[in-house]
Amino acid sequence: MAELRAIGSTLDTFIQFIQSCEQAQKGRSTYEIVNRLRGYTKAAYTTRSWTIATGFSQKFIDGTLDGNVSLAGEITDFGHFIAALSDQIQQPGFQAADLTTWTADHTAWAGDIGSAISTYRKQSAQFASVQAVLDRYASDSDQSANVAAYVVGLALNLNDQFSLSQAIQQYNSLPYRDHIEQFLRSRFAVSIVNNTIDDPAKLEAQIRKSVYTYLQLSPESGILQFIKGLFKGKPKLPESQNIDWGSADLLAGSAHLMRYLVQKGNLQTLTFQPYQFPDLPNFSRLQETLMITGK
Repeated sequence: MAELRAIGSTLDTFIQFIQSCEQAQKGRSTYEIVNRLRGYTKAAYTTRSWTIATGFSQKFIDGTLDGNVSLAGEITDFGHFIAALSDQIQQPGFQAADLTTWTADHTAWAGDIGSAISTYRKQSAQFASVQAVLDRYASDSDQSANVAAYVVGLALNLNDQFSLSQAIQQYNSLPYRDHIEQFLRSRFAVSIVNNTIDDPAKLEAQIRKSVYTYLQLSPESGILQFIKGLFKGKPKLPESQNIDWGSADLLAGSAHLMRYLVQKGNLQTLTFQPYQFPDLPNFSRLQETLMITGK
């Protein structure tokens, strides 16, 4: 493995390293192998929060799998991909009951967008706009990692005889547009008709709801202190974040992800009015009109 680390950051060397880990850990589940690989990404992906989200404690070892590579033709943060994937894989015996079905968005695209918004709200004077923060903390290489994590995770969850290295190689062999469409259809139940998203307001509402939930459960919300107090018998309810469902930064966040998906999927431009409340689509719509420019 030491020799592989010296070669450099290419997809082939990453796959070779993963294959060597799979050989060394024969008989272990894909869930365990992926989570162990998380130790070869970034220290930030091995914190207590990641242990809670994935149900697997893994110490940081080194950055062997940390780097940008071309995956299905898109520059992808591979360490980010492995980390996000570790929360997509179902634990053996748990399947749909796994906490992963609830946290996976928050350790991937919703977390990237939510952390960008949270950063902007705390340090707005340091950035030209919320879009500048989104471009930095939810970059294209992050988004391609999130799409890959979802699609590869789906393949692995559907076929437990499929190895991680095989799933990555299969993913890499297909056009990226195909992965975008699968992500939209499988995660958001979106219909694509005549190369356009059939109900963009529905997609935007789902994205905004997930990001909103992430912000409500973020460390800044006080939820962790509440949980600690609960175990000590002295719970203190966190203060309400008073986040407006239709706030400009939340809308910018959902538009940011939609723009990426539409452009990378070579889909048509979208123009629509978002729902005022994502859970109440028939209640009313916001006055703003969102335009998501396609290619």
